[in-house]
Amino acid sequence: MTSFEDSRTATAPSLMSLVNAPALPRPSRLGIAVLETLTDNIVSGELPPGSTLPTNPELCIAFGVSRTVVRESLKLMEEKGLIRAKQGQGTTVAPRNQWNLLDPLVLQSAIRYDENLEILDNLIDVRVSLECLMVKKAALTMTDEQLGDLRASLEVLESLRDDPDRYLVADTEYHDVILVSSGNQLGRSVIRSIHPFARASTRYNPKVEVAEIQISHKGHVEIFDRIAAHDEEGASQAMYQHIMGSWVERKNARLLKN
Repeated sequence: MTSFEDSRTATAPSLMSLVNAPALPRPSRLGIAVLETLTDNIVSGELPPGSTLPTNPELCIAFGVSRTVVRESLKLMEEKGLIRAKQGQGTTVAPRNQWNLLDPLVLQSAIRYDENLEILDNLIDVRVSLECLMVKKAALTMTDEQLGDLRASLEVLESLRDDPDRYLVADTEYHDVILVSSGNQLGRSVIRSIHPFARASTRYNPKVEVAEIQISHKGHVEIFDRIAAHDEEGASQAMYQHIMGSWVERKNARLLKN
């Protein structure tokens, strides 16, 4: 799997370096470069909260795009909660507590520059809270047909225990069977909107060895057994240990390396 760290540079081009060394004109469809560079410069701290962005004409020259592209990009940045524009005062970087971390571009950048793993901690807290509630509901309401689907998904995992890359893909599908069975569509949507960004990050999801898959699989089996027994509290505890336990282990291993 290609991570976001691999697909884009870990450090964004400095906005001020672009202002000082303007780009050649580019097609307006490449306005996404404006969004990505400004977002990375803000999230990384290159442009701290309260700092003022260059003027629109300066941004046009820096990125080699039209005034229309710059205006549209800044409007999108404001919708993401990253900047504030005031008449006569220019455009400034908004406080961090106003950033929309559910926005894919903002979340992707936040994870990329999350050196102390704070954002990933937050993401795991949200995920484990939702999944523990949803697995309790699934344990109470799962039909025989849904339990059969979960058993089939577990059997796929069993067959892939020696293939970590394919196991991780099937892992997501296994959890999704539980999310669907819970009937909580909003909770499922939240998890499906944020968790892929964690999975794509090597900070959260480093290279997995077969031995780690064996441990993870025991967690999947325990979750299934608790659901099959309609043990809602046991299913919730098994889910908590499965998600949080593996994250804490990976996090500690990473911190020790640093």
